[in-house]
Amino acid sequence: MGLREKIMAQLSAMQPPIHGGCLCGKVTYVCRATPVWSVNCHCHSCQALSGAPFVSAFSVPAQSFETSGDTVSYRRSAESGYEVVTTHCAACGSRVHAQSKGATHLKNVFASTLDDASNFKPVSNVYLSEAAHWVEPPETLVSFPKMPHA
Repeated sequence: MGLREKIMAQLSAMQPPIHGGCLCGKVTYVCRATPVWSVNCHCHSCQALSGAPFVSAFSVPAQSFETSGDTVSYRRSAESGYEVVTTHCAACGSRVHAQSKGATHLKNVFASTLDDASNFKPVSNVYLSEAAHWVEPPETLVSFPKMPHA
């Protein structure tokens, strides 16, 4: 099995509908499409926003993603120059998803918010050049020193 087939097999393990939500349960979501990518992001922004050495997430087509509940957004500039909007629960502050203005066709959903994460497996590590020195990055199918270009 080639790399592309391995990636597709890992991603297709997460079959829709995919449900999740925040810590307090006031924000919930449903994804009605299979993820197109999954990742461990080691960038300094994800580290600072999460308080963890990396963040795991998966990307789905934006039109397949629906949320309910009160949210607040945090906006920042990414290394690419595009604005990234991170959406949090207004009550508990959990980060639920993010979206880059450079890829508005995708929603990046934080895997820690999944109701059932048993089929989630990141296919990639990104920003390994910024990885915390005290953590060994998890094994993935592909890894990148920065964010790869689509």
